[in-house]
Amino acid sequence: MTRRVLLGALLLLLLLPGPAPAEEKWGPFRGRVVDVETGQGIAEAAILAIWLEKWSSPIETHTRFYDAKEAPTRPDGTFEIPRLTPPFFRFRIMAPTFEVFAPGYAEQRWVTTPPTGEPLIAPTVIEMRKLKTREERLRNLDFAYKPSVPDDKQILYRQAIRRERKELGLGP
Repeated sequence: MTRRVLLGALLLLLLLPGPAPAEEKWGPFRGRVVDVETGQGIAEAAILAIWLEKWSSPIETHTRFYDAKEAPTRPDGTFEIPRLTPPFFRFRIMAPTFEVFAPGYAEQRWVTTPPTGEPLIAPTVIEMRKLKTREERLRNLDFAYKPSVPDDKQILYRQAIRRERKELGLGP
């Protein structure tokens, strides 16, 4: 009898939703990508939001790809990543991480207003530094590709990488 009660309680705990996650975790996410020196918007940068799912085994907790959404920047550098529809077991999905790629640039810093605001929920400017040498651009390119994200979920992001490779005279 005690074993049944314990199993029933465990099953109930697994089925109950966890603490309500902040709605911000699902988007939409908005911001502006600018050149740090000029303050001008950077067009055709790619912003990629990546959500991971936590899952546990008897030994440890793991993460795996859940979903990704992306957006290009407009001519003024602004962008909006659409909202992701939350799953039923939303407590298993972690807040997204963000990747930004603009050919010829590297991330300098993110400025959120107010400073205590949630990035890309509160007004956010992503400042990027123009890369001056071919070596800098090649080094930046080395860190750009995200193999953990399926290719069909990073189409714009990979197009931006291909533009940079083309500008550098590299193959596809």
